[in-house]
Amino acid sequence: MTLDKIKLNQPVKVCKVYTDFVPTKIVQLGFIPGAEIALQRLPSKNGLLYIVLDGFYLAITEEIAKKIEVEKID
Repeated sequence: MTLDKIKLNQPVKVCKVYTDFVPTKIVQLGFIPGAEIALQRLPSKNGLLYIVLDGFYLAITEEIAKKIEVEKID
């Protein structure tokens, strides 16, 4: 599944980032395979997803989230 499909507060782990389609800054921020992420707030009207990555609160667009594959953490 992709990052834009996760539920609120559901912890997930990054599996793959399609780097051809996302800005390099996303990878530099820590969106790399194995990184743990959780959705903090549902997408807003402006299309931003608010997430927590390694204790940092970030906002990314839904378009970028669609290019990041994740899997649930049990």
